[in-house]
Amino acid sequence: MKLKNLLISFLATVLICLGINALADNFEGFWLEQELAKRPELFSADLMDKIIQAEAEQLKAEREFRERFKDIDINAKAAISIRVDKKNNKTILFEKNSQETLPIASLTKLMTALVIFDLDETYNLFDLITITKESVNQEGSSKYRDLTVGEKLSVENLLYIMLLESSNDAAFALTIPIEEKNFIELMNFYAEKIGLNSTSFVNPTGLEPDDPKGPKNYSSAQDLSELAEYILRRYPRIFEFTNNQSRKIINEDGSIRHIISENTNKLLLEVPEIIGGKTGWTPQAGGCLLIVLKDPDSSDYYINVILGSEDRFTEMLKLINLIQS
Repeated sequence: MKLKNLLISFLATVLICLGINALADNFEGFWLEQELAKRPELFSADLMDKIIQAEAEQLKAEREFRERFKDIDINAKAAISIRVDKKNNKTILFEKNSQETLPIASLTKLMTALVIFDLDETYNLFDLITITKESVNQEGSSKYRDLTVGEKLSVENLLYIMLLESSNDAAFALTIPIEEKNFIELMNFYAEKIGLNSTSFVNPTGLEPDDPKGPKNYSSAQDLSELAEYILRRYPRIFEFTNNQSRKIINEDGSIRHIISENTNKLLLEVPEIIGGKTGWTPQAGGCLLIVLKDPDSSDYYINVILGSEDRFTEMLKLINLIQS
């Protein structure tokens, strides 16, 4: 059994190294006996040596890769860096207080977007939402142009305003079709469904009450990495939204309402491997940042989360530079 498991784990890798790519592709999902029945010549001492060598080299590479993160200095309250391969195998490269429950500010809006994408029978991207007074009364203002009572904007445009500008008005407006209370219940339903055991939501924005002891949205770096992975698998377009540096926002009549010329994620212009992410900041949460990278040479993804940082972009770059070194 031990030999069988060893072969199952590494035969495909060795076959690729030997140039037998088609066989390696077909190997996935079949038992070892089936493949060996077709090609009994593969079962040889020479192959076993190559398998053992491949295992040793793989383990060595993993150790060396993780060793890079050993002495990294991250001052944030919590952080995590995870590699996810094409089979959804996860390797934790770095973590600091990754299971500590903390306020998450506007990282909340990733869950807000997830609810909207999952309720595709309720939310069509081209449906119009009429902006209410309660929407525009949310704290925080748009960098480009605040929403106004009575105007109509599409779900798609509100998503761009929420995810690129981090607009609280837009986040609240997106709850209007099913009402805020029901929307928040769904946010917590999805958190439980995904297995985010350290996560709870009280609003769709990430805003915090004036009273520091009042209810607020909270999660952990670990949970947020799980949320990011779920979005990657189920609704990758959410990260496509977040990865736009600029965007024209269109009025109901087709005219240009305003142009978002800068994403709140300042790292987009510095790191081309970024495929998505979200920023967040409040006085209680501090600086928060979630970034997803794609390895250009493989199908691996890197999910990085920083919570409670005084310099979130610099600290995130530390993680990214180690990944890319």
